[in-house]
Amino acid sequence: MRTDNKKWSYVLIPIILGIFLLAGTFSLLPPAAALAATEALEITGNGVLHPATFTREQLEKMEQHQYVYSCINTWPTKKWYVGKGVKLCDLLAGAGMTGEAKLIRFSSQDGYTVTLTVKELLRDKRYRFPRFKAGADGDGHVPGDPAGKVEVEPIVGLVSVEGSDNPGYMNDLNSFLLMLGQRTVTEQTGNLFVKYLNKIEVLTGEPERWDAPQANPPAGTVPAGTMVTLSNLHNDDDKIYYTTDGSTPAMDSPVYNWIASRWWPARADVLGTINHPIGPVNEDTTIKAVTIGPGKLDSEVVTFNYRVEDTEPVDGSPAAPPEEPSTIAEPGTGAVPGEPRQKIIVLTVGQREALVNGASCTLDAAPFINAGAGRTLVPVRFVSEALDAGVAWNHETRQVSITDGEKEIVLTIGSSRVLVNGWQEAIDCAPEIVAGRTFVPLRFVSETLGAEVDYEDENREITITG
Repeated sequence: MRTDNKKWSYVLIPIILGIFLLAGTFSLLPPAAALAATEALEITGNGVLHPATFTREQLEKMEQHQYVYSCINTWPTKKWYVGKGVKLCDLLAGAGMTGEAKLIRFSSQDGYTVTLTVKELLRDKRYRFPRFKAGADGDGHVPGDPAGKVEVEPIVGLVSVEGSDNPGYMNDLNSFLLMLGQRTVTEQTGNLFVKYLNKIEVLTGEPERWDAPQANPPAGTVPAGTMVTLSNLHNDDDKIYYTTDGSTPAMDSPVYNWIASRWWPARADVLGTINHPIGPVNEDTTIKAVTIGPGKLDSEVVTFNYRVEDTEPVDGSPAAPPEEPSTIAEPGTGAVPGEPRQKIIVLTVGQREALVNGASCTLDAAPFINAGAGRTLVPVRFVSEALDAGVAWNHETRQVSITDGEKEIVLTIGSSRVLVNGWQEAIDCAPEIVAGRTFVPLRFVSETLGAEVDYEDENREITITG
């Protein structure tokens, strides 16, 4: 009898341990993986007369509509969706949406929210673009072909599939799912597909307006070869559309900030080539830009007029040979004519304000510390030109060259190999492109240019003397 009990213990112990391990594995799953399809949808807000809650069973008994959607997310990547469910307009009509409704907020049971204007969601026509991947190889920053577009309507999907146009793969894993089409072949709508939707709020408040784009350098007289960068407050869902032919920009115009700011750290290697500057400006140019995004009114259209500097001197003397234009993305603060050669530059990690020989100036990007290497990185143009060095960018090789007299430093994005006057050296922190700006290791560049660097840890202040 004891022998039988012992045998059973050998069998049961591994089974029990396996159950505990399996339970532990499920407890470690991320919250999104643990979410189940929602079973009820609430429609409420001061923009409806009859707030209501619909169960899955009630929704299934309503008229069902099936659509294929073309979709671009903010990475950006292009993908198909197929969904079947209830038209959003039918649900809102059933809840008595009033004519005063201006905004609709969609909330997920995992806390994700999306707010859209009534105009952009229900009044603007939305489409599926069958050729939205044409010539793009799946990349969302390459415009597709708008030919053959098919009008589609927003639905609350009860079954759906992401990444396929085959309805045979549909299931209810992400339901309820807000699904909608694109207004143009380049519109990014992936962030508007709300999974596990459980609440719709219809609101009568007036939508805010997006902030207008800004340009760097600002409008005015610029040297030939200038590259112009555009930005707005968030650089995320709010997209900048622009033109260079004098026409008014709209949603079918070129997009500037294809990659949303939420992905900039993860996409530093390609950020400067996808969210690429406009230019080079080699003749008088007008750039018009507007911010368009979900949940707010379009910004005002702003105009930036650039006049290229004359190369002919006013006194009639022979013109100096033109310098090679810099095509790097970040215009910086160069040396002021008449200043002494020695410079004292004061920077603070995480702040854009700086001092050059006591004069205040603003960087277009703040210095930061690369945590892995423990090194401070700074915008290359600012620190180089502040030390009276020249900067040039080679897009094909992704190399930045810093020249000071007979000294030349060549750094390659992402590489720890550096050339100093043709001799190869190694650095422990490679240059990076972050938010469209090229950053280089501060101490290496400054000391190679003959400057001294001091760092005060308490207030994270850097002083460069050169």
